[in-house]
Amino acid sequence: MTDLSLKYPIVLIHGTAARDNSLFWGRIPKTFRDNNILFYYGKTDGWANVSDNAQMLKANLLRLVETTGAEKFNLIAHSKGGIDARHFISTLGGHEIVASLSTLSTPHLGTPIADYLIEKHLSEDSITKKLVHRISFLFGGQSPNPIEVIRDLSVREMQTFNQFNPNMDNVYYQSFASTMNMAQDDLLYALTFKYLTRVAGENDGMIPLQNAAWGDRFEHIRAQKGISHAAITDIMRRNIGNLQIPQIYLDIISGLRALGL
Repeated sequence: MTDLSLKYPIVLIHGTAARDNSLFWGRIPKTFRDNNILFYYGKTDGWANVSDNAQMLKANLLRLVETTGAEKFNLIAHSKGGIDARHFISTLGGHEIVASLSTLSTPHLGTPIADYLIEKHLSEDSITKKLVHRISFLFGGQSPNPIEVIRDLSVREMQTFNQFNPNMDNVYYQSFASTMNMAQDDLLYALTFKYLTRVAGENDGMIPLQNAAWGDRFEHIRAQKGISHAAITDIMRRNIGNLQIPQIYLDIISGLRALGL
């Protein structure tokens, strides 16, 4: 076992349509345990809006402070989880117990996919809206609110969000994002990849590369094969080209260790 322990524990925060378990995070939890990295899950909801999930995250972390004695936490968040975390940090007092926030494929500047759905397919009686609600109940959690989630992640809404949720001086922010090279990299995102390529350039099938950049440091994660929005969580439990996905997270840990966090 390698000892990569940190001053502050890690909290893994998932995004939309996900749950707190090793099925979503693939080999990452085992990799953390094998390297003596203490971690917890965020315990947020797969389809709750940003405000509600930020409240859930706050309740969970305050409970962890009481039960574990941890003073602060290093948050690692995927996709919308990064927006939930930022709202907690900036608006709900989370800066007092958060040392750092590392986001992966988070739509800090929104995603045109959300805007497209809102403009074209989410009228009050649309079939798409009804389908989205059904999917959210299948893959969501305690309080699914899929239409509000989609609106939260639109380019317009994120412009407003960023104005009211500025970075806090005592929290270290860094961001990471991958990109697909072609639709065949992940057929689940084939259509959205093609659409985003046309309207926004490089993307992971869900988020334009430039929209995921945030904070003190940004890194574009590359491999011999393209890495999709979901693949960066190691949900498929396999290497992508020459890249072992868990190594991305170990590199994040190493960077936090170097900062004394």
